Amino acid sequence: MGNTRTENSLEKIKSRASIGGCGVVLIDGDTAQNEITGPFAAITVIGTAPAVIDTSECTTNIASETATISIPNGVTIFGDFTSLQFDTAAGVIAYYRCD
Repeated sequence: MGNTRTENSLEKIKSRASIGGCGVVLIDGDTAQNEITGPFAAITVIGTAPAVIDTSECTTNIASETATISIPNGVTIFGDFTSLQFDTAAGVIAYYRCD
């Protein structure tokens, strides 16, 4: 018997609840301009200013036509980030993806 919609939903909730369970890395002004290898499931900006991802220098899997993406302070974005590199980042927590 295949998975029901409810079972699929519960599995998604379970996998998302483990965000951070496989570790995190703090990316700050000293490490922001280095490429940080994931894979990551989410990133949260904790600095006082927006973090600017340099999409030309990393693999974020974000469909964007711009070379940079600005993420405001206090915002968490979810995705499948293979690697990250920032032009500016006063503080970002990157959550490793559990495979």
